[in-house]
Formats: sequence, C-alpha cells, structure tokens
Amino acid sequence: MNKAPNHPPTPPDESLRELQAKADRFDRFTSNVPAMLYDYIIDPQGVSHCLYCSAYSLELLGVPPAEFVEDMSKFWDMVHSEDLPDFQRADQEANRESDLFLMDVRAILPCGGEKWIRISSKRNPPVGDQPAIWSGYMIDISDTKKLERMLQEQASHDFLTGLGNRHYFHRYFQSELMRKERYPSHSVVLLLDLDHFKAINDHFGHDAGDYVLKAVSELVREQLRAIDIVARWGGEEFCILLPETAQAAARAVAERIRATVEQHQFNYQGLRIRVSTSIGMTALTARDERVEEVVRRADQALYQAKRDGRNRVACC
Repeated sequence: MNKAPNHPPTPPDESLRELQAKADRFDRFTSNVPAMLYDYIIDPQGVSHCLYCSAYSLELLGVPPAEFVEDMSKFWDMVHSEDLPDFQRADQEANRESDLFLMDVRAILPCGGEKWIRISSKRNPPVGDQPAIWSGYMIDISDTKKLERMLQEQASHDFLTGLGNRHYFHRYFQSELMRKERYPSHSVVLLLDLDHFKAINDHFGHDAGDYVLKAVSELVREQLRAIDIVARWGGEEFCILLPETAQAAARAVAERIRATVEQHQFNYQGLRIRVSTSIGMTALTARDERVEEVVRRADQALYQAKRDGRNRVACC
C-alpha cells in the first residue's frame, strides 16, 4: 500500500470564517479609532522597519500607510527641526532600555501645515529567536497644546491689558540676574504709576478707567525694545525691566514714556481724558538677589517723584 502524501490538513470552513471575521473586526477597529496604530521591529544595526500602519495615517499626517511600511524614516523627516534632537535621544534611550516611549512633537505635514503629535510605543516580549516587535500609536494633540498655551498665557498675563503679570516679571527678572552673574552689564527697573487715577474712575467710571489702562499699556510698549520686559504690577502700576541699559539711557526712556502719556489725549465714548504718570527708577547692583529688593528701591523713588509734584521721574 502506497503511503498517502503528507499534505497539511485543510482547516475547516468554520475556522477560515472565524479568522476572516477577526481580520474584519480589526480592520474596522483601526479604521474607526482616531489614532495611527503601527508595529515595527529594530534590526541589529538599530534601524526601525515598519511592519504595519493603520489607514488613519493618511488623515493624521497626510501620508498613506504603505509609505511608512516602505520607509519608516519618512516620519522622522516630518519631525520639527527644533524637536528632532530630543526625539532622537528619547527614542534611543527607550530602545536601549526596552522601555515605554512617550513624547510630544510637532510634525510638519506634506501640505506645509503643522500638528502636535503624541507618540507612544512599547516593546512586546520576543517570541523565540524572533526580533521583538514594538507596538505604538500616534494621536493629534494640537487642540490640547493650544489649550495649554492659553492657560499658560492666562496664568502669566494680565487679562485687561495683555501685559505680563507679577509672575511673568519675576520669571524674566530671575533670568536677568543669572545672566548678569555671567555677563556683567547695566540693567534698570522702572516702576510707573498713573497720577490721580482714582479720580478718573470716580469721574468717568471704571470702564473709562479700564480703557485708559489698556491705552497706556500700548503707549508704554511702543516706547520699549523687544528685549525689554513690561508687566502690570497691580492697579495702575506698571513695572519695566530694561536689560543692558545704563542709567542715563534708562532715564531717557522713562522721560520719553512720561512725556508720551502726558501729551496723549484719551478719547473714550466722546469723553476726553488726560492723565500723567510718575516713574521711579533704580539700577540693578551686584548685591541684588531678589526682585522684591529692586522693586522696593524703585518704589521709594516713585514716591519721591510723587512728593516732588508728580508727572516726573525720580531715581534711587
């Protein structure tokens, strides 16, 4: 009797249908999830090779999945140049430690637009002598980043004038102190207060007072350089940091601000309003370590300007 050929058994139709159903379910799942899902391996030379990429890559990044499967480096080419060094370091560390990779980067799209993308991948346990497969996802977090920026802006800026607030000023002032330790230079702080501002609120109303505060903020900004820092210190007070500015030059800036405010006529709903400002100024010294010390000196100079008749600049 001849031995029957050793053919592999044919799976029953029911098993084939079950496998096809699973594949269909997976396709439906990946096509409906708002995330780009992918699998990849890393060869002995450290090069990543994409094994699978879901169809959402076209909507997320404007690139068909087949292009990533063909060449995974296409995504690296899309990473914003400012984010790429950190992205490369984090990727290498995750590969070396076989650890979870998680990072937010900006991706430059083929159309020229930009998206914030959150990337996460994790190494699966290897099977036998096969290379380990990494599974990951990418999602669009542009709206989340926009909200974060808005909240940061609200936390560090004055709602009415759009200027920085005290927290904002403190942050930049500390940076200036650290810079002065390495590169000694002149810097000056101005503390500006609107004269008799309460009378404006009492006579014209608080809405008119708010209008004047916003208008003064714009006038002050127009007199400053890009490197200068101005913040609403509270009420009708403004604090200004003039980096790399000698005292004589700072006084000229202060006088220019004072004259600009004095000469400006504020027109609010047919009302003509005028206001003047008193300014105290002080130079940073090598002994200064805290913003409070410097502002206290500027405040002393400010009150001297008010005692001397207001609408003037005084130095301490």
